[in-house]
Amino acid sequence: MKILVIASSTGNTAPGKVFSKYLSLMEKDKCIDIDVISNDSSVNATYMKLKKIHPRIKKISVSYLGCDIFDYFQAKEYMKKMEKRYDIVFSMMSANHFFPLYFGYFYKKKFKDVQWINYSVDAIPAPEGWGLSKSYSNGLIRMIKKILINVDHLYFSNQVMLSYQLELLGNCFNGESGVLYTLPHQDYIELLPKQNKRPFTLLYTGGIYQARRVDQLLLALEKLVLEGIDIQLNFVGTNPAAVDLNIISEKAASKIKIFGYTTDLLPFYQEADLLIDIDAEIENDVFISSKFFNYLTINRNILCITSNNSPVTKFVSEKQVSGVCFSDHDYKNICEIIKKIIINPEFSNDRIRF
Repeated sequence: MKILVIASSTGNTAPGKVFSKYLSLMEKDKCIDIDVISNDSSVNATYMKLKKIHPRIKKISVSYLGCDIFDYFQAKEYMKKMEKRYDIVFSMMSANHFFPLYFGYFYKKKFKDVQWINYSVDAIPAPEGWGLSKSYSNGLIRMIKKILINVDHLYFSNQVMLSYQLELLGNCFNGESGVLYTLPHQDYIELLPKQNKRPFTLLYTGGIYQARRVDQLLLALEKLVLEGIDIQLNFVGTNPAAVDLNIISEKAASKIKIFGYTTDLLPFYQEADLLIDIDAEIENDVFISSKFFNYLTINRNILCITSNNSPVTKFVSEKQVSGVCFSDHDYKNICEIIKKIIINPEFSNDRIRF
């Protein structure tokens, strides 16, 4: 079987790591012959050099035309060079990167017997609350209704997101659909018990952006410090500008450390007592953060700061994942759940093995 994969990234980006992980699994099948086209790459792929267009200009195009004309015409031009036939064309895309989607569309148009699979790690568009303008969201909906009608197999990264997309598409899509969860970057890691019991250490890895905010976690930390609890909060790979220490006291701020980006998180995992995941503080969200799936490979407890009935709460319930606690975004409730974990840390550390 011959498969052509077009990915928005297979390099050192959050979507790129997910796509490259799936590619590595596919390549283990000796019955599959895979060619990969990517805008950046950490795998054996053909490099596609795309013109860089300012995101605002692309958004204007989508808002008014219901089409990213830049990715559309670049995909159309690239397709003119494509004569090789494949059994499957597999487009892997993320938010605001539509070249793979358009390429799959043009390939399917040229070779009608090919099976087209489209996989997106992001909702298109993101739901209300993520800061998208109404005109841009409506433009994206017009775009996907026109393009995705041609897809044979449609996948998103969790069941809630898939249901959201199918509802947006309505009767426009008649193909097969399913879920491809975000695969963790690393294999399961069995850490040794933490040597130093104090301070009780919280760890947050990755960025803070858009509807995901850290202010309530900081206020919870301050409350714990004022109550005399020996605690520390480490951020790794987080932009310091996203962590506003001015909202808490100097004493509480002294318990926070911000480290730069690193590919080796093992030392930070080893010193952590509790891994922190923060979802958007909006109703009817559709995202599960990629860091949550990475956390599942670590034998440490996890605190998800999320909304009621969010995708991650449904995932944990349906898959019966242990060692995961939840809090809403109110700092008082975050504080209380952390205190309960400090008092009783004996959660089961069994994890789903991916």
